[in-house]
Amino acid sequence: MYSTHYLGRQPIVDARENLVGYELLFRSSPVNAAHVVDDFAATATVIRHAFVDLGVAEVLGDRLGYINVDEQLLMSDLINVLPHDTVVLEILETVRATPALLVRLAELRQRGFRMALDDLVSLTSDKRALLDYVDIAKVDLSQVALGALPALLQSLEGFRGSLLAEKVDNPEQFETCREFGFKLFQGYFFAHPTVIHSRQVRPKVSVLLRLLGLILSDAETDALEEAFKSAPDIALMLLRLTSTAVMADKSAVTSIRQAILLLGRDKIKRWTLLLMFATATPQGDKVRHNPLLELAAMRGRIMERLAQSLRPEAPQLAEQAFMVGILSLVDALMLRPKTELIPQLPVDQIIKDAVLDGRHILGEWLKVTVSLEDENTVQPAGYDAELLTRIETESLDWVKRMWA
Repeated sequence: MYSTHYLGRQPIVDARENLVGYELLFRSSPVNAAHVVDDFAATATVIRHAFVDLGVAEVLGDRLGYINVDEQLLMSDLINVLPHDTVVLEILETVRATPALLVRLAELRQRGFRMALDDLVSLTSDKRALLDYVDIAKVDLSQVALGALPALLQSLEGFRGSLLAEKVDNPEQFETCREFGFKLFQGYFFAHPTVIHSRQVRPKVSVLLRLLGLILSDAETDALEEAFKSAPDIALMLLRLTSTAVMADKSAVTSIRQAILLLGRDKIKRWTLLLMFATATPQGDKVRHNPLLELAAMRGRIMERLAQSLRPEAPQLAEQAFMVGILSLVDALMLRPKTELIPQLPVDQIIKDAVLDGRHILGEWLKVTVSLEDENTVQPAGYDAELLTRIETESLDWVKRMWA
């Protein structure tokens, strides 16, 4: 159920060596090298690791992320999962300037995407056509000698974007390119790529397919909410994905339902497809359920039913209670401390306080819920034992149905 994810990240700096962005790179191991067989799958993996597993705030902060894209991804609807104000689409050298592709680039620019042209060595007819649509041209210094730069730059006369010198390995290359008017720089002279890694729960393809089916069949939001509640690992991914939308909206998420509405069905559909592309299941989809996921779902359901039973006049409290239940095991699910993970999530402060410090009525209900897991633990006073038993039994049945 668990898999370790790796993501390469190399700084991009300006002429004063100020950090302005990172190129995000596919890595399949902690070794700083990549063996890419399928560009589309590699980029899907990069996007998943950056925006789902690690979180855009941790990977990029307030800097731009340069992401390699091939023709398949450029033409795909999946490109719309990316926030246009956070990423730069780096068009690979294999992309050909077909009429259909140029129309697509014009559409993406109209939507606000910035684009860069990768590995510019000479100005072929394809490169010349693509230059009309990009904001940045990346000149590969490993293939262009400094003495050949004047001729290349002369051929680029009229290009209105910025020049980026990549694979800058020494001070001479940096100084020469800066004198020639390059605005951006990347290479070993500034920093080698670093490899970020995290260990995450691998989502089941069957659950992703179920979500996709619900979305494609235009299922009610209630059904989508139930599907996410049955899969706490994917619900946590949903919360990470709402981070960008929340930053723009300036509001905190208080429920799974709100996260669904905030992200929107179209983006959930695209992310589900992308997760399926990026999720490796070498032994098929026969991986057994992780007991931690079932326990997280169980806690969420018990918390929700407690709120519904004890505070029926406050439906929002029930939604918050469910989130407290699943987030109470986020450290075990993600193998990182709650104190690192919870502050990064775009959830309401009352939820964070309950999970981290056991505060408010939600924190009290969490203690009650946890006490039910150990028959030797004395249950808190003031709660009807028969009610707790009924809620626990109903919740167990609900979890079994969800996992069936």
